[in-house]
Amino acid sequence: MTRSEKLHVEAEELREQGRFAEALVKINDALAGYQAQHDQAKVSEVLQSRFLIYKHLFLWSGDIAYAFLARSDARSSFDIAQELALSEVLPSVYFRLGEAEMLLAHFKEAVANYQKAVESYPGESAEKGDWRYHWGEALYRSGYKAEGKKKILEGLAEIQKNADHREAFLIHVWESGAFLRLADLLREDDPDLAKDYFQKAKKIIDADDRLILRKKQLDQLIL
Repeated sequence: MTRSEKLHVEAEELREQGRFAEALVKINDALAGYQAQHDQAKVSEVLQSRFLIYKHLFLWSGDIAYAFLARSDARSSFDIAQELALSEVLPSVYFRLGEAEMLLAHFKEAVANYQKAVESYPGESAEKGDWRYHWGEALYRSGYKAEGKKKILEGLAEIQKNADHREAFLIHVWESGAFLRLADLLREDDPDLAKDYFQKAKKIIDADDRLILRKKQLDQLIL
């Protein structure tokens, strides 16, 4: 593992711990290293990682500047991947673009990007299920509630079906995330079902003390 790759991993670990300022220092050093190596695929990937730091900073603080910084990194990652025809990076870039538009409540734009992400994703996996339920959330918030709910449940089933092939931590992140989305979206349309999904998310989050960011989201969700 190169120094830049080590910094990249450390930054992602710090992000998951909610230590965003430290994560930014590490991720910027990793970015500089990848640029010095002229590894554009890694530059595109590390910009997606920095996007996630800014995304969570926005979600935790409500400071809109972080949402714009996140979207800027998502777009830069896309431009690099598209210009250099980095086909292996493009699916995840579309997913980050979808997330960026969700931060700004641009739901129709998010739907379009999530759809491209899922449809360009190679094969079947738990991660694809994660992407699919995000697509469902965007559809629901765009007004296509039945279709959106169906797609979230399809994504959740995909995560659970392929759980044995990924690290337990990621499965817990993705599965609890799907339950939290359902709880949030259904709290007015179907309050009883929303509470059921909330409890399912809570059970997963309470059982894994590494889910620091999910615990924060759980605490913020009032049913």
